[in-house]
Amino acid sequence: MNWYLLWKYKYWIAIAVLSFICFGQLAYTNHLSGELIKAEVKYKTEVAEAKALTEQAKAEARSKEKEWSDKLLEAEKYHNAKMQEIIIDVNHAKSTINSMSKQLDTATKRMSTASKETIIEYAHTNSDILQECIGQYQYVAEQADKHAADARRLSDAWPE
Repeated sequence: MNWYLLWKYKYWIAIAVLSFICFGQLAYTNHLSGELIKAEVKYKTEVAEAKALTEQAKAEARSKEKEWSDKLLEAEKYHNAKMQEIIIDVNHAKSTINSMSKQLDTATKRMSTASKETIIEYAHTNSDILQECIGQYQYVAEQADKHAADARRLSDAWPE
């Protein structure tokens, strides 16, 4: 009798089984649809965060660039002012050297008529001047070497 009932209601049983499979598939499709929506939301959130971080990094880069540009401009202004001071000092030194050269020429012309004591005093004075020149030369050479070492250190330490 069992088989007879199954055979008698075979269409209804098939409809029930197929309906169960369809409803199961529908439930699984809805589940996957929900997962897809969650993944899309997560993706959009991550993209928005990435864009925000990118914009923040760009803003920081612009800020750093402006800061470095301002520092460079300030350094250039300072350098130009120092160069003007150096030019003024060089012109003053040239003027002083020309004046001293004229005095030396005059003194050399007068040597032939000068007395022995005057020539001895002149020699002592020239010796003192030469000693002062040697001292100044050593000082300038030392400062130049220090400057070259500092410039090399800064150049080597500068990020590439």
